[in-house]
Amino acid sequence: MKSVTTTTTAGDSTVALPSDFLELRDIYLDGNPRISLQYLSPSTFTRNAQATVSGKPAVYTTLGQEFEFAPIPDKAYTVELLYYFKPTPMSDAVASNEFLANYPDALLYAALAEAEPYLMNDARIQVWSSMYDRAIANINIGDQNSEYSAVPLQMSVTTR
Repeated sequence: MKSVTTTTTAGDSTVALPSDFLELRDIYLDGNPRISLQYLSPSTFTRNAQATVSGKPAVYTTLGQEFEFAPIPDKAYTVELLYYFKPTPMSDAVASNEFLANYPDALLYAALAEAEPYLMNDARIQVWSSMYDRAIANINIGDQNSEYSAVPLQMSVTTR
């Protein structure tokens, strides 16, 4: 995950998504207190979001490569985003990335499993595949534990 800030422009309801954006985890207006913005589907946003009124944004949706806010910002607001990002792909110019730094075993086992058919050693595919599956399971467990560690689950009821 990555945390970034961006700024709205008065009279413009949109802000570009970060170039490495995958999925949003949290979004809010910076201030005291911070104000969480409520997500609306694009169709609900268009029907119900006061998309033509100016004021302090309260809701948002994503359309294409942009966030759209309503009411339309009446001044510049700082928006804080917490989102899942696309890691930088490895290449000749980029020797490492988040996956290689944090999960080298998963990359190794995936590469070995992919190489076996070319090496004409199909019997080893099962070994590398099972080790890869175990590495991915460990990554998922670690991710889940870090995301919800020591935080009690809460239910909230929303109304239409």
